[in-house]
Amino acid sequence: MASAAASRCSRSDATDERPPGPISRVPRSNGAAREWYDRISAQYDTVADPFEAPARTTGLELLAAEPGECVLDVGCGTGIAVVELAGAVGPNGTAVGVDLADGMARVSRAALDDAGLDRGVVVVGDGAALPFTADAFDALFASFVLELFDTPEIPGVLAEWRRVLAPGGRLCVVSLSRRGDGPATWLYERVHERLPTIVDCRPIYVRETLREAGFRIDETRTETVWWFPVEIVRCRLES
Repeated sequence: MASAAASRCSRSDATDERPPGPISRVPRSNGAAREWYDRISAQYDTVADPFEAPARTTGLELLAAEPGECVLDVGCGTGIAVVELAGAVGPNGTAVGVDLADGMARVSRAALDDAGLDRGVVVVGDGAALPFTADAFDALFASFVLELFDTPEIPGVLAEWRRVLAPGGRLCVVSLSRRGDGPATWLYERVHERLPTIVDCRPIYVRETLREAGFRIDETRTETVWWFPVEIVRCRLES
């Protein structure tokens, strides 16, 4: 199934016209998520990458990791973005991936080994309680990750991401979007409600969520991938 190519870009941080509405909850435990992603880690790219790849690529372009930077990929999955980031930061930089599932971390490490990128490292950890010191990273990348957290958890998750970002650090979030939702989004949410472990992502309002957490929006893009709206947002810590 081919992905749609429609995309638009905005550099403004003006208030969006449409106010946020209710979003679905994520009624599954961390343990259930860890077990599920461990189970599918070897097959994940076959199932999910055709959907995720276009928006993830746009997100990596927006993040624009530079040589010498220390960059974190939260929820790194099978390591596709970590490999790209490790190549971008060069021999004087570091790319770190963190994932909740041991199986995903193993696949990511193998991807880095296959690419010969010893400046990349992957650890097992929770995106809501990162095993890193404050101000450790110049940039943070999260592709189809923020919407995995239940609604009450998101403010704490973003506070943790703020904690590990250095002053002036930037964040790029790629997420299913409830903005401009239509029949496909409505149907997806109904499936999510019935299968919250298998279909654990759900659309959220990305820009508003990041603003409320104290980030300043630098640039946004909205893409349609397989009929689903996806927001790609680059932002920075407010001074």
